[in-house]
Amino acid sequence: MKKIILLGLFLIAPITVNAAVVDLTAKTNTNLNPVELFLTAGTYSVNPFAGIFTSWNAWSATSGCNGAGENCSKGWINSYSFETPETGVNFISNLSRYATPELALLNAISTTFTLLSDATVKFFIRDTNYKDNTGGMSLNVSAISAVPLPAAIFLLAPALLAFMGFRRNTKNVLA
Repeated sequence: MKKIILLGLFLIAPITVNAAVVDLTAKTNTNLNPVELFLTAGTYSVNPFAGIFTSWNAWSATSGCNGAGENCSKGWINSYSFETPETGVNFISNLSRYATPELALLNAISTTFTLLSDATVKFFIRDTNYKDNTGGMSLNVSAISAVPLPAAIFLLAPALLAFMGFRRNTKNVLA
C-alpha cells in the first residue's frame, strides 16, 4: 500500500522550477570560462539587472558619445551570451555603446529560451580581447514554466493502481 501511495505522489508532484542570479565578470567569464547552470526542462527568462554588475566596457574608457550618451565609439556595453545544447550559442545585444553603465543597463535586452530536457546552460561575455575589459553583467535567470507532463501519465496512474489492486486480489484468492 505504501508503494502505491508513493507512486501516486510521484506522479502528481509538481515539477521544480529554477531561479538563479548569474554574475558575469567581463575579464574572466569568457566562452572558455563560462558560468554554468544546470537547469531542468522548461522555458526560462534572462533579465539583466543592477546586481554586482550593470554592464561592461571593452576598452576601460568612454569616447565619441552623442549628447544623449549613446552611439559611443568606445563605451559601456550590455551584451551577454549563453549556450544551450539545443540552440547553440545565443548572442544578446542591441549592438550599442553608452556613456555610463546605468544607461547601458537601461537599454539592455531580456530574452527567453526553452530546454526540452534537463541541461547545463553556459553564460559568458563574448569578446576577443578580455585583458582591458572592466565591469560585467548581472543576469536573473528564472523559470517561466516547466515542461508539462503528458496527459497520458495521469491516465496511466489510475490504471496502474487498478492493476496492482487486481493482482493483489488474485494472489489472495490463490492462497
